[in-house]
Amino acid sequence: MDIPTVTKEQMRTIDEYAEKHFGVELLQLMENAGRNVASLARDMLGGAKGREILILAGKGHNGGDGLVAARFLQNWGAKPTVIIAGHPDELKQLTKEQNGILRSMFVNTLYPTNVMQFEPVFKHTDLIIDGLLGYNISSDPQGMYANLIQLANNSGKKILAIDLPSGLDPDTGRPYNPCIRAKATLCLTLPKKGCLEKNAKQFTGDIYVADLGVPNEVYQLMSLPVGPIFERKDIVKIS
Repeated sequence: MDIPTVTKEQMRTIDEYAEKHFGVELLQLMENAGRNVASLARDMLGGAKGREILILAGKGHNGGDGLVAARFLQNWGAKPTVIIAGHPDELKQLTKEQNGILRSMFVNTLYPTNVMQFEPVFKHTDLIIDGLLGYNISSDPQGMYANLIQLANNSGKKILAIDLPSGLDPDTGRPYNPCIRAKATLCLTLPKKGCLEKNAKQFTGDIYVADLGVPNEVYQLMSLPVGPIFERKDIVKIS
């Protein structure tokens, strides 16, 4: 089945139409994203029970998706650790709320002030989930974001990127410096154009797309030829 790719501007429009015209709240999309990320992570590991999983979360909604995934993975018997790239007060509201849920569940959560604890966590994890940066990136990752990308790439561990690898341009597929090198990328709703560019493959790894429940009418409004992509399953491998 042909699955159309979208630019970041088109993706913004999809999110906006879903919310404003059809009442699909951002929280619903985040919940569906996080569950699908957790599901693919479980599949990549052959099961969740007892597995050490490291979630790298930025302050935006990509990070929120990762925090939702951490909740599901803990419920499924995994041992998630979350590293948040900034101060908890800097998180976007929905992401902050997800962080609060994880605190109430006693999920191990680290911040830049805990940097001395980062190295052993990377060393002992079975899988890294990259939820640092989303499709709004337009320049090289800086500061703690850059440090965490480098730690992930240097760890030798499998990385699952949420929506697109942190540091990859969503439209051109050009890597900023540094850029996550993922084993797999789970695109949300529709794949971003840059992820399917030939030069992006070394950063995306295998590419999947996940159903977040965006109404088909949104695509009709935008004249996007989107068929019944998810008629058989919620996550579809496309490359």
